[in-house]
Amino acid sequence: MANLDAIRSRVQRMLTDSFDRVEIDRDGDFVIRYESAVTYVSVEEGFGDGSVVTLRCPLICDVKITDQLCRWVATEGQEFLLGGCYLNPNENPTTGWVFFKYSITADDLDESELKNAVGAVVVTSNRLDNELRDRFGGKLFGKE
Repeated sequence: MANLDAIRSRVQRMLTDSFDRVEIDRDGDFVIRYESAVTYVSVEEGFGDGSVVTLRCPLICDVKITDQLCRWVATEGQEFLLGGCYLNPNENPTTGWVFFKYSITADDLDESELKNAVGAVVVTSNRLDNELRDRFGGKLFGKE
């Protein structure tokens, strides 16, 4: 756990050095906002003794789960150079949320690698959330 705390502190320092505004939510995730994209950065235990930095961005919420949406998530939503999309059903499983997610190992992470990963996720998500809302409905998670 001490190693995870040290990595989390290092990630926080790198994020605050690289981005104008970094918030911390009630779960302890770092939050970076860019136009309509809201990206959550978490540091988690990974495999073996390793740790992982995961970037998640909710794209659309309360979208009706249809065959077309599921097909898009399973195919086109997986064709990104970095990261991919997943669908998380609501308690009422007829609607859900679509997220973009990208993970990188954290143990030897440098500032440039983290900054580029966050940049890739926020730019991709900011474009993708509007496209998905227009195509499948639902609501944007972040403000336009």
